Amino acid sequence: MNESTTPIMSPTDAIKKQLPLTQSLTRYLNTRCSESVLKQLSLEVEDSSQQVKTHIFFDQEHHRPTSARSYPIVYQRKRIGALNLLKHADLPGTSPSELTNLSDQIGILVKRNAIQTLSHQYLGKSASLQGYSDQILNLEKTIERIAAKLCPVFIQAESGSEVIDVACSIHFSSYAKHHPFYEIDCASCDEEDFAKKLHHINTSMNQGCIFFSHIDALSISQQKYLLEQLTTQSNNATSYTSKIDLQRVRVISSSEQNIQAMVDSDQFLPSLWHKLNFFNLNIPPLRERPEDIQVMVEQLSELYQLSPEQHLTEQAKLMLKNYRWPNNVAELEKVLLRAFTLAQENNIGEQTLASIYPQLAATTDYSLSNKQCVDHLLAGNLTPFQKYHPSLQKALSFIMQNWQRDISLKELSANAFVSPSHLSYLFKRALQRSFKQILAELRIRKACELIEHNPNLRITDLCMEVGFGDLSHFEKIFRRYTNMSPREYKKKYQP
Repeated sequence: MNESTTPIMSPTDAIKKQLPLTQSLTRYLNTRCSESVLKQLSLEVEDSSQQVKTHIFFDQEHHRPTSARSYPIVYQRKRIGALNLLKHADLPGTSPSELTNLSDQIGILVKRNAIQTLSHQYLGKSASLQGYSDQILNLEKTIERIAAKLCPVFIQAESGSEVIDVACSIHFSSYAKHHPFYEIDCASCDEEDFAKKLHHINTSMNQGCIFFSHIDALSISQQKYLLEQLTTQSNNATSYTSKIDLQRVRVISSSEQNIQAMVDSDQFLPSLWHKLNFFNLNIPPLRERPEDIQVMVEQLSELYQLSPEQHLTEQAKLMLKNYRWPNNVAELEKVLLRAFTLAQENNIGEQTLASIYPQLAATTDYSLSNKQCVDHLLAGNLTPFQKYHPSLQKALSFIMQNWQRDISLKELSANAFVSPSHLSYLFKRALQRSFKQILAELRIRKACELIEHNPNLRITDLCMEVGFGDLSHFEKIFRRYTNMSPREYKKKYQP
C-alpha cells in the first residue's frame, strides 16, 4: 500500500505513520476485499475535520496506474472523495455494484473519523461507533439521514451499549456540530438537580443538542416539568416560543426500558413520549455482531496495554468473541482493562482471562464441529447459531428449509440480505467451511436416515429425494462422507 500524504519510506514505517483515517479505511477494505480486488483499487478521500486529503494505492507493483472508472464517495449528498477502479489486464473484474456499495460504506467511515476528531475537540474524548458489521454500518447510514434534520431522536439500547457514541454521531454529523452538546443522566438526578440543569440549559444554550440518557428513570413530576420546557407557549398574539426551542436545539433521549410499555402502564406521560419519539433508533447488542468484537478487542488492547509486549492469545480472543456480553461494550472494555492491568504475564491466555473475569469461563463452545453443525440443522435447531452473524443465521435457516432444492450462492445471499462474497466469508470464518460443504453433508446425512428407515429404497430415487440431480455425483459425495457407496450402506440395514 502507498500513502501519498507521507514521504517515501519503507512499507512498515508508512503504516506506522498513517493518519487515523487511512488506518481505518485500510483495515476496513482488508476485511471486505480480496488481495486481487484490492490491487484494482485506489482511494482518495478528504477529511474536512483535519483538512487532509488522503490518497491510497494498494498495488505495490503498479503505482498510480490509469483509472478505468471512478465511484464517488458521498456523505449527506456531498462528494468527499472517490473510489477508483484501476485497469489491469491480468486481474479479474470487479462487480460495479460491489464498488458502489464499498464507496457508500467508505463515506460512513470518513465521517466516523471526523466525529472522533470533533468529539475529542469539544468533549475531551473520542466518541464514535466502531466495527464494520452490517448492523453498525446500516445504523450509521440511518444516522446520516437523521442528522440532516433537527428533530428529536429516541435511542433504544441494552445496558452498556454505545448510546453516547450514537448521540455524538447524530450531533457531530449535523449542521450544529460546532454548538454545545449537553448530556443529562436522568438516573442520577433528583427533582431539584434536574430542574437546575434544565434552567442552566435554558439560560445558556440557544442552539446545539441536549441528550437525556436513561429517560425511563424520570419521575412523573420530572416528566411533567420536562414536558413544560418542551411545550410551545404564547408570549403575545404574534410570537410563540418554548423554553427549550426545538427549532434550534435537538433533543436526544435514550432508555434501556420499553417506554411504550411504560406509557401503557401509566408510568410515562404519553404526551412527552410523543414529543421525544420522532425518530427511533435501536442499537444492536454486541452478541449479535461478533465480528465487531474482534475490531473492538484490537482497538481497546492498544489503548490499555501496559507495554507493547502484552497481547492476547488467539484462544483468549476466541473466548471473548463467543461470550454473550450481557452488558455489551461497557463490559468488554472493563474486562480488557482488568486483563491488561492485572495479568502477570505478557502472553494473556484464556486461563488468565477466566481467572480475572470468571464469567468468561462459562464460554467453552468456541466453534461447532462439522457433525454438530449438521446435527443442529437436521433437528431444526438454530439456537446454537445465535452467537453468529444474523446474515449467517438467515442463510442457515434458508438451507434448513430448502435443502432439497438446487440452491445457489446468489439466491442464498439474497435471502440473507448480504453480498455473495461477504456471505462466503461469514461461512468460512464462523463455520470453517463453505455453504456447499454444509449443504452436501446435510443431504448425505438425510440420505443415510432414509436408507436406515427403508433399506430397499432405490438409489436413483434416493438421489433425487435428497436434492442431487446427478447419480454419479451423488455416489461420489456419499462415499466422501461415509467412506462407502450407497449400495454398501444399504446392505448394512437389509435383513
